[in-house]
Amino acid sequence: MLTARTLIEAQVYESVMTAADDSLPSVPPLGPKSGVNVDEGETAWTFHSTVGDIEIPYVSEDASRKLGLPFGLGASSLLDAAQWAMLAATFGRRALDADLAYTGQPGQDRYLVELNWEYAAYAVREALKFLPEDADRVPESAIWSEFGRRGLAESPQLVHRAKLVDDLEYFEGTLSDFRALYGPSVD
Repeated sequence: MLTARTLIEAQVYESVMTAADDSLPSVPPLGPKSGVNVDEGETAWTFHSTVGDIEIPYVSEDASRKLGLPFGLGASSLLDAAQWAMLAATFGRRALDADLAYTGQPGQDRYLVELNWEYAAYAVREALKFLPEDADRVPESAIWSEFGRRGLAESPQLVHRAKLVDDLEYFEGTLSDFRALYGPSVD
């Protein structure tokens, strides 16, 4: 059985796999819902996704929540470095579209703007976890999926340190600018 570090990582994995595989449903997958597609076990949840069962240890989810890491501690065993870099770009495009449409008028929801900028930055950090300290790019062994290899072939700089660092600075800076312009979130 596959293992995710968090429920969010499991859901993101399912979304990536359904997008990457034409034989899987083209409708957005149902997120984890207790009693619907998530079973509670002794030490872990089991998420019954369209791409198979995924186990999420309670201890991993709890530690990740306490540290504010939506995708989890350590490097992913589900998604490779190139997939994370491509996810960052996807979240970044969604954030930019939502940011450009947001005017701060009453009734507008800024949550999706901020969430997508945050997830774009977190996804870059996930790709960076695969980068050795002294390396300029992620090693080929950190790109094991066909989807990741295709992405790297289309964009050879995808997992280079300079690009990842630039992307992270852009996503974090744009989120900071958004919050400076519209004030802190009201939760």
